[in-house]
Amino acid sequence: MPILSIQSEVVYGHVGHQASRFILERMGHPVWAAPTVLFSNHLAHKTVTGRVLESEQVRELIDGVRKLGVLGKANAVLTGYLGAPETAALVAEVVAEVKALNPGALYICDPVIGDQGAMYVKPELARALSDILVPIADVLSPNVYELGHLTGREVRSRAQAVEALHDLAARSAARVVIGTGIPDPAFPDELAVLALSRAHGHDTAPVAMTTTRRHPLFASGTGDAFTALFTARYLRERNLQAALDCAVAAMAEIVGETAATGSDELRIIETQDRWVAALER
Repeated sequence: MPILSIQSEVVYGHVGHQASRFILERMGHPVWAAPTVLFSNHLAHKTVTGRVLESEQVRELIDGVRKLGVLGKANAVLTGYLGAPETAALVAEVVAEVKALNPGALYICDPVIGDQGAMYVKPELARALSDILVPIADVLSPNVYELGHLTGREVRSRAQAVEALHDLAARSAARVVIGTGIPDPAFPDELAVLALSRAHGHDTAPVAMTTTRRHPLFASGTGDAFTALFTARYLRERNLQAALDCAVAAMAEIVGETAATGSDELRIIETQDRWVAALER
């Protein structure tokens, strides 16, 4: 199942396409990767070189794919870090085009805005994500900070996260809304991943939940990796609970090894046999 992925590209490390592409292709999904930024490494490192691509540069690359006549073969459009607010409007155009050619295609939106209690994109980009892309997504996967930002809610517990998920679902046509990295003072050693599904219109099913051990971790790219793991499993049979359980178990393999080795980059390559086994359960 080919996936058109529109997100960041770095030379060193495992964020953006360097986190998601290997996961998706290892699970059998060819990735057509359109970069939104070209950086030497992610921004959490002490230095970085490179540039954000203007939306017209991203458009030029997608135009080239369009001319090949293959856009209709994409079974999903996946977006992460966009870099420039104008790129959000381009993504909306591309999603509409892909869906017109392939009505079964999904738009999976990781609304990359911030983490660890802080926004790390320009406010204009955060607004574009909220106003343009959140409403048209089929699957949304914000982290706990992004869930709070997009809903204007404080999210410090699982109960608060459930309320925020319902609020976010009310603003979107998404069939699945996921909140990742959800803390809860009653469970200080755990993080939860909560997912709300919607089968028809705005009807919502009970919230699914999977928990995982909380690790002291300083590596970036966990959201990119989780969204890829979830996407790889969800596209197989579109079973939310199975995809959630398997993706969380797979992510635990990566995060556990990363924390155990003290790495500042996710150990995606080194743990591939373990996370593949977790996804294939």
